[in-house]
Amino acid sequence: MHDALATVTLDRATGSAPLPTQIAAALRALVATGALASGDAVPSSRAAARTLAVSRGTVTAAYDQLVAEGYLVARDRSGVRVAPRLLATTPRSEPKGPGRGAPPRVHADFTAGAEPERPLDDAAWRSALRAAVAPGGPQLEDAVAQHLRLVRAMAVPAATVVVTAGARAGLALLLGVAARRSGRTPRVAVESPGFPGLRRVLEALAVDVIPVPVREGGMDAAALDAALPLDLVVVTPNHQFPSGTSMPVAARQALIAWATRSGVLLVEDDYDSEYRHLGPPLPPLWSLAPDRVAHLGTFSAVLGRDVGTGYLLVPPSWADDLSAARQALGAGVAPLLQRALARYLQAGGLKRRLGRARRRSSAAAEAVAGHLDALRAAAGVTSVTDSGHLLVLEMGPAEAARVREACAAAGLRVADLAEGWAGGPGRTGVLLNYGGRSPEEATSAVATLLSALAPR
Repeated sequence: MHDALATVTLDRATGSAPLPTQIAAALRALVATGALASGDAVPSSRAAARTLAVSRGTVTAAYDQLVAEGYLVARDRSGVRVAPRLLATTPRSEPKGPGRGAPPRVHADFTAGAEPERPLDDAAWRSALRAAVAPGGPQLEDAVAQHLRLVRAMAVPAATVVVTAGARAGLALLLGVAARRSGRTPRVAVESPGFPGLRRVLEALAVDVIPVPVREGGMDAAALDAALPLDLVVVTPNHQFPSGTSMPVAARQALIAWATRSGVLLVEDDYDSEYRHLGPPLPPLWSLAPDRVAHLGTFSAVLGRDVGTGYLLVPPSWADDLSAARQALGAGVAPLLQRALARYLQAGGLKRRLGRARRRSSAAAEAVAGHLDALRAAAGVTSVTDSGHLLVLEMGPAEAARVREACAAAGLRVADLAEGWAGGPGRTGVLLNYGGRSPEEATSAVATLLSALAPR
């Protein structure tokens, strides 16, 4: 067992922070520096209390806080451990020698769309997983429909829900059906600028990708007409990239009217709606026109890649073809995992987890807000935008490349703003996605970014 607390000194002076707060902060720092690695066992509350000369209740309060934040996991029979796959945010010193020319080791991935990959460790999930061993129970399609009704106010018929291995798998299903319907390589329009996640999938599958300019929050209708014939149009109405704003209602209505007129299916990528902390999640484009919009959703953002499950809501006119394609390809998600997730959703486990995630993201946004003035004052930065979980810093292309390299050398991966533009140059800079992170993680990442921005 790692003697993690042997080096910790507590400040017991009058007016100092509460002891549980100090212990929690010390453990966060040990994780951030890599002194405590993923999976390491931490001292029991009894041993820690002895080491620190405090009560067991004080240690338990600190551990409970870190379990709630996702730093620690408490498992039956194996005690308390550092969460699996938790990333350090401060680089360890690397040995010098022949390998020093190797790429720097990145400890924290804060690129747009990256997932914190916090382990699914809550009691509701463990209960659902145990119960899933026995056949039977709720169907995942029914549970997804119920979840969307309760959490997103979406009246979704269970028959329109297609279970997938995530948004990419859902898009691949749509592309396969589109190819069979048209008898050619699918032609897909994408937003420019737009979130690059699914665009990369389209490019990897050698699909004809047509970038369409986004003006005043909506896709340019004339450019869409010029791009015809099209099979799909991929849009992100609830988080326009990179501004973080949502597509205005008038632009949504205009896009739906265009799709109705042209007969083209709109594909809504709801890639990060779960981490919007400013009020409830926005209503999806699907709610305005379920007969013209396919809605791609995923649980990976809050449950981690290990769960690897998502869903696709399809219009009635596509339902039979999608069902046939799904049956031909077989279950995209293991039946055991489907049963576990169905029980978890039905018991309200994900709803409670989302509440915790949004509170954590809100606290992180408050922490980041205190550094915005410093970021705006940094040399070379021409603009800073904070959408509540995504920082966008504009700067020249050479400076942006230098900052990304400096961040990587310090163990932090940030994204390239220019990747949001398809088919031509756009604005340049860096992106730091802190959605789902704790305030301490977000603050550490911003501190690294500020250091990278400092003139060399």
